[in-house]
Amino acid sequence: MSVEKVNKYKEEKANRKEWIEKQKKQAKAMRAGVIAGAVVVVVLIAGAIGLTIRNERKAYLAALPDYNASTMIVGDMAGVLTPETEAETASPEDGTQAPAEETQAPEAQG
Repeated sequence: MSVEKVNKYKEEKANRKEWIEKQKKQAKAMRAGVIAGAVVVVVLIAGAIGLTIRNERKAYLAALPDYNASTMIVGDMAGVLTPETEAETASPEDGTQAPAEETQAPEAQG
């Protein structure tokens, strides 16, 4: 071997441990980055799935009938009720019937 090759080999051999340690550090950093990226992707996918489930549940609960609501009372579907009978059938929240309006004038009762 020539003197240049021998000197180059000696330098490489002297720096080999440092170079190997540098390579190992880079490999560990790369591995940690890949693992962190994979964790982020998994968390994002889990969040999207959770959000979808939450939205579907909200839609399902909103579609259920509310038996406690006053909107379930059937209105005048056939047009049978008149304003006078509607006033008689309407009741306040305490459960008592509302008094019907008088249609006669007070002086005619005598």
